[in-house]
Amino acid sequence: MTGTAARFVALALAGGLVFAFAWSLGPAARLQRDAACRPLEPRTEDRPAPSFVAKDLDGRDVSLEDLRGKLVVLNFWATWCEPCAQEWPQLHRLAERLADRDDVVVVALSVDDELDDVTAFLDRMALSDTKVRVWWAAGQPIHRTYGSPKLPDTYVIDGGGRIRQVYVNVRDWGRAEAARCVATLADRLAGE
Repeated sequence: MTGTAARFVALALAGGLVFAFAWSLGPAARLQRDAACRPLEPRTEDRPAPSFVAKDLDGRDVSLEDLRGKLVVLNFWATWCEPCAQEWPQLHRLAERLADRDDVVVVALSVDDELDDVTAFLDRMALSDTKVRVWWAAGQPIHRTYGSPKLPDTYVIDGGGRIRQVYVNVRDWGRAEAARCVATLADRLAGE
């Protein structure tokens, strides 16, 4: 019986060590999981995204609730904002890179006063035929309800309507790494 008891104790210790090792990998696994977005320097959040009603370029009412079930990359911008003008082609590239995903939507919400300013900007930048959904807030400071008076700001919102990441100021959304960040986040949040 001594040999059996010793084997039992050895197995119990080995099992405990395996469990402890696996448990200790949790923080490292979370860091690795979030590594795809680290170069973009997001601020992580978990709060409800404020609801709003805006217009699309055809004048139809649109809202964040229309996109439930999808990961939304919501960018606030204005035509008069120089950093926004620099970032816009990057958003276009991001939407192009993610075009085959039906679970991700890139939305650029303009806070300009006039819709004509928005359409003229898109024409001038050769972005009239973009995969980015362009919405217009008719001069509403919707971005302030999200918590920032600055432009451009980008909020990543999960399918349940919760803000998960915030990017204040310009990011290089056109890089492959940015698309990988968004795709990885979409896959992870879909699994939660």
